[in-house]
Amino acid sequence: MRAILRAAWILLTAAAAVSGASAGAMHLRWDPVADTDLAGYRVFWGTSSGSYSQSRDVGNVTATVLDGLADCTTWYVAVKAYDTAGNVSASFSNEVSGWPRPVVAAVTPVAVEQGRTLTLAVTGTNFLPGATVQLGASGITVGSASVSSCTALTVQVAVGASASIGATNVDVTNPDSVYGSGAGLLTILAATAPTVASTSPSDGATGVAVTQRPAVRFSEAMLPSSVTSSTVRLLDGTGSAVAQAAGSPALSSDGVTATIAPAADLAAGATYRIEVVGGASGVYDLANHPMAVTYRQTTGFTTVPDTDLPAISAVQSSEVTATTARIAWTTDEDADSQVFYRKSGQTGYQETAVDAAMVESHSVSIEGLAPSTTYEYYVRSADAAGNAATSSPVQTLATSPSAYSYLAFDAEGGALVSPARATQGADAFGGAWIDTPAGTAAGTATSPAGTATFGVSVPAAGTWHLWVRIYGPAASSDSWFESVDGAARQEIVAPQTGVWTWVAGRSYSLGAGLHSVELGGREAEARADRILLTDDAMFHPTEQPVDDQTPTAAAAAFTAVASDGQNLLGWRNPSDADFVRTVLRYRTDGRFPTSPVDGYAVADRPAAPGSADGFAHTGLTNGVTYSYAAFALDAAGNVAPSAQALGVPVDNVPPAVVMNVHRADARP
Repeated sequence: MRAILRAAWILLTAAAAVSGASAGAMHLRWDPVADTDLAGYRVFWGTSSGSYSQSRDVGNVTATVLDGLADCTTWYVAVKAYDTAGNVSASFSNEVSGWPRPVVAAVTPVAVEQGRTLTLAVTGTNFLPGATVQLGASGITVGSASVSSCTALTVQVAVGASASIGATNVDVTNPDSVYGSGAGLLTILAATAPTVASTSPSDGATGVAVTQRPAVRFSEAMLPSSVTSSTVRLLDGTGSAVAQAAGSPALSSDGVTATIAPAADLAAGATYRIEVVGGASGVYDLANHPMAVTYRQTTGFTTVPDTDLPAISAVQSSEVTATTARIAWTTDEDADSQVFYRKSGQTGYQETAVDAAMVESHSVSIEGLAPSTTYEYYVRSADAAGNAATSSPVQTLATSPSAYSYLAFDAEGGALVSPARATQGADAFGGAWIDTPAGTAAGTATSPAGTATFGVSVPAAGTWHLWVRIYGPAASSDSWFESVDGAARQEIVAPQTGVWTWVAGRSYSLGAGLHSVELGGREAEARADRILLTDDAMFHPTEQPVDDQTPTAAAAAFTAVASDGQNLLGWRNPSDADFVRTVLRYRTDGRFPTSPVDGYAVADRPAAPGSADGFAHTGLTNGVTYSYAAFALDAAGNVAPSAQALGVPVDNVPPAVVMNVHRADARP
């Protein structure tokens, strides 16, 4: 039976190919159907809605060009999917209708100078009433099109004086946004100034009547606005302009002849000449550069206290790499140095430590920048009297891409074993850190006082360097133990107390894939905030928490519904106003991902606050348990506690209905 159906489809397709006598085409696209044994798709079409007289097997693709359609005809199209077992979608996809794509064949004229206004005639086919015209070159204004038939239209075009010179495309877009393009059909030429071809009376003529109406003829049609009594003049023997009557000069209907009507008869026996004035103008740039004189006297009198701010100038960035930059500037007096910087879009600034050296030439290095990121920055300098000035305006620099990876995650997101706990507080990423309560007995390398364990997915084998952001309230509470993949625990100690500091742990040789990072409690009240694992040996993190550090609520109602080779994930995003996206990750070792860099990637889904969302995780192995975690992130990058779900795929789903069939030849 399957062979008979297949043969019938082939015969129907062959008949359609024979009957299609024109070159009309529709470009189509649709969403893929999730089915492990999907074999392909069949496109159906006809000239009546819901009645499809022709079809074509297009194979296992999600885009095709349906050609051989009659032009200027409305076609109705739908799609079905089929699998290797011969199962076919239970119903048709959504129906797409419309004319074939516009074909732009020719334009008249084929060339136009800069500064011209013209009526452009466009010929081709499949032009719907209401179609619009676009030209590829810049500096061109296009009016509304007038469609006289499905094969011809006209449009008013104003070519600016600075329009791009050369061949340009002519596009026609129908009201349904489907468009066609004629490549290089219209050529924009450089404007050439018109010349005066002849005058009347002719040059040197004698015996001219005093009632003569002098005239000048141009080499090409002129705009009426360019022919005035100031640009086309009659001069007497002294070179003075002769007064002209109202409406003079008059431009002929073809735009090439301008006739002057003097306000009174010409004088007898006098000499006159006609003058055409161009649009020349002079531009003069005058600049004054006063000499700056500085007078200093160091002894002999007493002055009022110094209240003058240092004058900052020549602020610039240099030596910008993927993660570092150097900022330099000058001051007009000795002063200290400090740089404030932030990622573009942030509100709060990070800041370098103050360099107390009093100098006029300043240079500060910034470390720990994010690759491929635009930063805004300004500088601050204070003189010996404490007068501090900041630079303006704020400047920008852009870091370059990096081949290295920088995997950061918050400590409170790990799997915590008491007495290790999460504590809310300011000056920490995500508004929280981990610590152990006051009075907790000191831990040892073999028996730590609680642990925090994190999964991390390393993208490539190599040497990876561990960093931890630590705060020690006192010298007796400033250390943790660190370990990766069960290595012997080693102390990691804050170099100074009372401030948050990025502290380097050990370096580890790691293969690509999942690994486990552990922090073990050593001293009570020592805090750990954020952890970074990178294969960039030269990277020194300096990032500080700025702006909003409060995560959104977690994603709600997170479920995983199993089917053949896939899990259908569903959830509701938090309603917090600053929510921006949900990151989905999974593991198959019985553990849930602890952060957006743990486990394996599923999807990164931008969405509106409070919206319901879903994602089909396909290509899975039936019978395997997939442990999912959904992490809601806000605009500042804060990560909410994860929502978790389990899914075990099973093969019980026939092909789904094809969804979102649409024109691929429409403008976005």
